[in-house]
Amino acid sequence: MNAPMNATIDAVEELMAEDLAAAAPDGLEPLLEAIRKRCGPALRAVVLYGSCRRSADIHDGLVDLMAVVSAYRPVHDSAVAAALNRLLPPNVYYLETGDGRQRLRCKYIIISEAAFKARTHAGLDGYFWARFTQPCRRIWAADPSAERMLASCRARAAARFARSALRLGAGRLDGETFWIRAMRASYGCELRPEPPGAAQRLIERDSDFWNALSARLLPRLDEVQARDGLYDITLRRGQALAGKIEWRARGIWSKTRNILRLLKAAGTFANGIDYLSWKIERHSGVRIEPTERMRRHPRLAAWGLLFRLLKKKAL
Repeated sequence: MNAPMNATIDAVEELMAEDLAAAAPDGLEPLLEAIRKRCGPALRAVVLYGSCRRSADIHDGLVDLMAVVSAYRPVHDSAVAAALNRLLPPNVYYLETGDGRQRLRCKYIIISEAAFKARTHAGLDGYFWARFTQPCRRIWAADPSAERMLASCRARAAARFARSALRLGAGRLDGETFWIRAMRASYGCELRPEPPGAAQRLIERDSDFWNALSARLLPRLDEVQARDGLYDITLRRGQALAGKIEWRARGIWSKTRNILRLLKAAGTFANGIDYLSWKIERHSGVRIEPTERMRRHPRLAAWGLLFRLLKKKAL
């Protein structure tokens, strides 16, 4: 008989706390100080995620950080920005510190603690629960309760991700293959799907983490039986069809939200309309050269870009 979900969450939460506390790359202090200065007392925690977590030299890439805050209004320069973050989280910002060989570039998101708890626990869009199931590092936390919050949210994100991944189909899988399949399906919901093999490379880089997560989480799910280091997934009648419908709907919904987030980023990034044009070119192959008028009014220009992309059938 499978253990209660609360016991599962406790075991996974312990793993997530250990992962968050692991060593992060050196040299992030200037970015952290800039974020702390911007957010002030509202800042609850800062988390490093993405590829730079594994980078030997963080100066070569674009660092991904998440700032969890107690409320939106104190950390945004306008009520409009705060409202947009509440409506379609997260707001994305660009930050640079240093110069020359010491220049650090960062893309950071701002999310409220309440929204982070809700978005990692439920919802059709996997932006948060798929992203923060993956290994990441706690760079700073305001107090022990903030540390526990991060681990708890990640544990519930993993449970949410696993339940959705089960519906990809029955079979006998090892732990790594289960998460490779899940990550591949998650990539398929993005505007620009990752190249073949990306999911496998991602999981294999942190195989110890994913195998530990599998051992603590999968046997406790109703549809899974652990046998000889493998996991037998048995779906009830109708679950496989429901899973196909769910993942199809997730792809449509996630891509729509990604487009809206890109449009929103035009108003939150420095040189946001140039960033948006570059990002769209990467996603669609269509280049639209920004004008000075578009740069002066980035939020209005973003909707003009959307119309032109629809007209060119780039989306």
